[in-house]
Amino acid sequence: MLFSEPIFFVFFAIYFSLHLLLSERHRLTLVIVGSTVFYAWWRPAYVGVPYVLAVIAWGGTLWLEAAKHFDSRRRLRLVATLIALFLPLAVVKYSYFVANDVLGLRGVFDTSQLRWSLPLGISFITFTLSAYVIDVYRRQYPVERSIKLLLGYVLFFPHLIAGPILRPYELIPQLRNMRDARGARFMTGIAIITLGLVKKLVFADTIAQFVDSVYAGRVGDNAWAHLGAIYGFSAQIYCDFSGYTDMAIGIAYLLRIRLPTNFLRPYLATSIVDFWRRWHITLSHWLRDYLYIPLGGNRYGGLLQFRNIMITMVLGGLWHGANWTFLIWGSLHGLALGLLHLARGPLKALRIYVPKWLGIILTFHFVSFAWIYFRAADIQAADGIIRGLLYGSWSDPFSVLQQNTFVVLLIVAFLGLHRFDRNALVRVGVRRTPLALTVPAIAFCWILAIAVSQGSSAKFIYFDF
Repeated sequence: MLFSEPIFFVFFAIYFSLHLLLSERHRLTLVIVGSTVFYAWWRPAYVGVPYVLAVIAWGGTLWLEAAKHFDSRRRLRLVATLIALFLPLAVVKYSYFVANDVLGLRGVFDTSQLRWSLPLGISFITFTLSAYVIDVYRRQYPVERSIKLLLGYVLFFPHLIAGPILRPYELIPQLRNMRDARGARFMTGIAIITLGLVKKLVFADTIAQFVDSVYAGRVGDNAWAHLGAIYGFSAQIYCDFSGYTDMAIGIAYLLRIRLPTNFLRPYLATSIVDFWRRWHITLSHWLRDYLYIPLGGNRYGGLLQFRNIMITMVLGGLWHGANWTFLIWGSLHGLALGLLHLARGPLKALRIYVPKWLGIILTFHFVSFAWIYFRAADIQAADGIIRGLLYGSWSDPFSVLQQNTFVVLLIVAFLGLHRFDRNALVRVGVRRTPLALTVPAIAFCWILAIAVSQGSSAKFIYFDF
């Protein structure tokens, strides 16, 4: 069930009606039951996955608590709990890649038997619950004895499938102390949902048609088309993922739950370090706090910091998918981050500073180039895009413009409007604009989104992760 599908709005109308009718003490049950229906709609056979993982996390933290006076036992129990949590993810997502591509066992047995249908959102569910387990181990969050609250934390449907990846303190206290449903700022929530809907249906899905045709090799050797696809995918993936996040935040807003910001205009980043402070922020914080810092962070000098960055980003790349392309994508970002950290000291000593505008341009183009490996189905497809850019014909830009005028206009509009893409501006705008203007503006955006999408929506990109 996609946020941008008509069936979701039927589901949410029923859910929201019950949310308004039920008292606060029954609303946690509604979260669990409603979110179970939402998750099961995709594939009922997998509906038990988040429940099993939640029980593992719940039992594991109680087990940790039982050994609170014995640090060595707590450490062993933490490791055992995390292995149990990550094992299903490792098996269903990586067993085929390891056996077929890494170990080369395709000639030994039929490795296709290891191709599993990926449970929806399993990576996000696993990271969410592992954050809870580690925070309990570090005594940064108290052990939760109520299995219902832990189920609500992981199942809460706005973030269940593709994040944001929540820490326990960001959601569990809100579920424990539900607020009056009638006190929500309904127009603000609807406006944020509308922003996400327009990003997804008008921008991401429309641009995707052009990008898909280039990556499928249907444009010949026209270098302008390849360049357009590179810029296009940068716009597509941002509008797709941030559009999902906007809709999740807006839906939660209507339910009087505040979810954290996951994007802060990342294409205005002045460096690759700044980019990762702005892009998929909750994943960046997870990787920093639960992987990079435990590896040693920047505590032992530049070379070891470089190693820790590379390990973190390579694993972060593989988190997105079991494919060499994701490993290359993560490595490129790790290499850029590591080299930038190593160069900062000498550059500062020499008083060499990159102008802000140049930093934005360089960062955007590096990120856009790296997206090639993120988008391509395999290394050969990525190489095809790069070859088309380097060796293709630059002689006929107008044919691309004529055939893809609307897409080009969308990409240009996205780049021009990106600086204004903040939920805070939406909240302020709704508060200061008369209702007589807000309602028609929102209605127009919905009509535009439905007309452009013709009532259908592509799957969100991050649903595959």
